[in-house]
This record gives sequence, C-alpha cells and structure tokens, in this order.
Amino acid sequence: MVIATKIEKFIEGASWIRKMFEEGERLRKIHGAENVFDFTLGNPDIEPPLEFSKALLELAASQQPGMHRYMSNAGYMETREAVAEVLKESSGLDVKSCHVVMTCGASGAINVTLKTILNPGEEVIILAPFFVEYKFYIDNHGGAPKPVWTDRGTFQLDIPAIEAAINEKTRAIIINTPNNPTGAVYPASDLEKLGIMLQRKESELERRIYVISDEPYSRITYDGVVAPNIFPYIDNAVIVTSHSKDLALPGERIGYLAANPRMNQVDLSPTGPSDL
Repeated sequence: MVIATKIEKFIEGASWIRKMFEEGERLRKIHGAENVFDFTLGNPDIEPPLEFSKALLELAASQQPGMHRYMSNAGYMETREAVAEVLKESSGLDVKSCHVVMTCGASGAINVTLKTILNPGEEVIILAPFFVEYKFYIDNHGGAPKPVWTDRGTFQLDIPAIEAAINEKTRAIIINTPNNPTGAVYPASDLEKLGIMLQRKESELERRIYVISDEPYSRITYDGVVAPNIFPYIDNAVIVTSHSKDLALPGERIGYLAANPRMNQVDLSPTGPSDL
C-alpha cells in the first residue's frame, strides 16, 4: 500500500512507542504480567466503578424516544449542564453549559480547540517532557509545535523559558497537569505567574495567546496534593479532559472542552458569538 510521505514519517517518528508496547508484551509472557510495569500507554489496569456499569445497563434498556438519534454537536444539554456545575464548583466562576462542548475523549477536545484557534504556521508551545501525540495534533491543523523544557530538576513550569519562546506567531500553550509522563502538578502560584506573564505578552504583541490545559489526570493526586482549576488564574484558558483515567473508561471516549467564562465573547452554544 502506498501512503503519503508525511504520514510515513509520522509512523517512523512514533515507532519507538509501539516498540516499547511490544517489548512490554514480550516481557509479560516471560516474567508474568504482575512483574512488568507498563508505562507505554495510559491504559488503566482497573475496572470502572460498579455505578457506571449499572447506569449503562439502565440506559441500554431504556425505551426513551430519541435516545439513539443525532444530538446537538455540542452534546446533550443535561450533560453539559452537569459538567458546568462541576467546573463552577472547582473554579468559583460562573461556568455555564454554553461554555462546554462534549467530545470524543481529551484528544478530540484538543483537536477541536486547535482547529478553532490555529491559522497555518502559527506556533503552539508544548512543555517537555510532553505527551508525544501533541505534535501530531498540532500538525493536524496547520500549526507548528515549539517544545520548551520545564525545570530539569522538578519538572515545574519554567516561566522565563516560556516567555522567551513567545513571539508574534505564538497562538497557544499546552500544559498538562498532573503531567504525563512526569507526574508533576503545577501549583496555583505558578499558574498565577504564568497568567500575569501572558497578559503582558498579549499586550506587547497585540494578539491573544490561549492556554490549553490537558487534565485527564486532575482527579488522580496523592498525599493531599490538589491540581488547581486554571480558570481563576488565566482568562484565555480552555480545559480539555476526559474520564479515561479517573473512571477507567478510555474505551468509552467521554471527554469535553470548557472555555473560561472570563474569556472575551466566549459562548460555545451552536448559535453563540464565540471568538474562541
């Protein structure tokens, strides 16, 4: 089969992940699954809660008219309202259903966001170490990834390095907290500093710079550590997340994106005047 040169290069670039996964399979056969720690994919090794299975069975048995028809592109209103209530509680801001769009997992949410904001050739800063798929997502929509290292000792935000990387082509920054693969959680104080710096750079460059906060691990923290909601600290922020990790539902592809209600002219309803 003949495939595009670009896709062929992408396959080559991602082949080491596939090799790691295959090596894990080989080692499990030799040593037993309980003796091999698999860090290749974020694929939960626990089952979803029983409440999920019960609710799924009830929905499958329901004869409610219209359940299997097309829905609004943004998702069922009651679902978006429920998500908005959770974000309203964690952020202290007036998040509403019009700020939420349901998506096919967090990857779908990132792709929808990038497709909405990126013009060809614009740059997206990604913080290393980073989830390798970010480069492909950015390329999908004509953007250019620009890696910037976090602090080499703590893997926390290196705000001076981020500022130095921002230029007239910068459109967005993707942050991932808790981070995959380091596990670092960015504290509220650093998010506040990042927000202050971005406001200054937006004023200097006269262009909006978005922060896309990738948060599928936000509810998986330990020892009293809390992953703070980004909305109180950065106005031009979009949360993208899923229940692939916290509810062990990667195969269900339940995700969403939510825009900060403080963002200028933001309304993600089908008829709303969004300039996201």
